[in-house]
Parts: sequence; C-alpha cells; structure tokens
Amino acid sequence: MLFVLTGPESSGKSTLTETLAAHFATRWITEAARDMLTDAVYQAHNLLQIAEAQRRAERAHDDALAFADTDLQTIYIWWQERFGPAPSSLVEAYARQSPRFYLLCQPDLPWQPDPLRQNPHDRERLFALYERDLCARGLPYEIVSGAGNARAERAIATVKRVLAAPP
Repeated sequence: MLFVLTGPESSGKSTLTETLAAHFATRWITEAARDMLTDAVYQAHNLLQIAEAQRRAERAHDDALAFADTDLQTIYIWWQERFGPAPSSLVEAYARQSPRFYLLCQPDLPWQPDPLRQNPHDRERLFALYERDLCARGLPYEIVSGAGNARAERAIATVKRVLAAPP
C-alpha cells in the first residue's frame, strides 16, 4: 500500500516520510522535484517532466508498503497556481493513480526557507486547496498535525489503523 504525504511547503512532509519509512522498515519515495530543480524557477514543461519522474518512482514500489514524499496532486495544484488550468495529460494521469492513502500535513510547523520554496505567507490557503482537492476526488486522507514526536506518533497510529482495516 502507498501512503502519500501531501500538503503545502514546509509542512514536514519529507521528515515525516522518512520517519514513517524507518518506523515501518520500508522504503520511501522522494519528491522528484527535489532531484530535478535547483531553485523555484521553472516552466510548465518542467512540471510535466517532474510528473513523469514521480510516476516512475511510484511504479517502482511494486505494491509493497511505501511512503511517498508527494505525488501528482502537488504537481496538479502547483500547475494551477502557477500556470492556470492543468493540461489534460496531467489531469488524466492524476485521475489514474493507483489506490493510496493521503496524510495531509497541516502547516503548523515554523516555515523553513529552502531554494525550492515560494510561499511562506499563504500556507493555510494552500492547505485548504489540498484538502478541497482530496474531498472533491473522494480520496482517503487524514490530517496530520502537531510538532515533533506527537506528529510522528499520530501519523504512525493512522497508518496502523489504515493497514488494519478490512479491504
């Protein structure tokens, strides 16, 4: 099963992804954008390349338990924020993603500057976009909030509950 950490910038996704993978002794899928961009300057074609790289990384997880530091939802939302309506290829790829469970990270952690980050002042607005999108698509998710160990323990408990639920 794939668990995706999603949400606005600087909401603890990468740290929590690594923590969950270590706790459950499994692998994690890195955010493709981190491997492909050096700063927050990019064009539409870059997002399509990132989307394809993210999809390839997810396909490699071979149905085992895995944690992904983002997925096509982030690319879809960023496309709309930066360039307007997403192209049909991205919309269709997002709609065809394999089943997954989302851990939506509340932006209740202090902002951490990073060359790829652009939005320190509107994380709550962006969080609402992520949640609206999950709701509109009927995707399973739970909000993860809190700092440090409390955040990790809530996420671990959620993953255990989801894994224990009947299919």
